[in-house]
Amino acid sequence: MNLPHLPTVTSFLALLAQEPVSGFTAENVAARPEIVERGLRFLNLAYTAVWVVLAVYLLSLSVRLRRLSLQVRRLRERAGL
Repeated sequence: MNLPHLPTVTSFLALLAQEPVSGFTAENVAARPEIVERGLRFLNLAYTAVWVVLAVYLLSLSVRLRRLSLQVRRLRERAGL
């Protein structure tokens, strides 16, 4: 089996293993609570934005459904049904 991209993947994984992790660790977060506060603020804003978009979408569906039902009622009256 010949995998031409295997050496690239292997060297990339070796590089990742050598680099120290400098992301969010328990020690970093405990030392800087403003990071947590900023993250929670962003999470709250994103959550609110999703619900606002969903509410607007449902409202627009409701309006469109109401218009469609009025059109169907008018067509039935015209057809004598």
